[in-house]
Amino acid sequence: MPTKAESENRLLNAGELELVNATREPEIGALSLEQLKSISRRLREAHAKARDIAARQQREMRGKADPHGIRPAADNTGSLAKSQAILEAMQRLDAELLRRGEAGSSTPE
Repeated sequence: MPTKAESENRLLNAGELELVNATREPEIGALSLEQLKSISRRLREAHAKARDIAARQQREMRGKADPHGIRPAADNTGSLAKSQAILEAMQRLDAELLRRGEAGSSTPE
């Protein structure tokens, strides 16, 4: 059974893989707040694109939409998995942003 990293290597393109890998320790800890926000924006765009492609493929499979290519999509599990991998990276990034926000806003009593 392939590991999570192997399956992400297969699912994601080079740019998306770079973004997802940046959300893991220790890389995420070395990023500035501005870099984290930039990565967050790019991940949200990639997630929206993957989600839209999966939805289009689903409609093609049901026969509700014309095929995007020559043949209609027969399966959209890859697109769904890609969307899920990006979503997990977004959740890690959001947790780090929340952690940093709480650390910066706490005042000693």
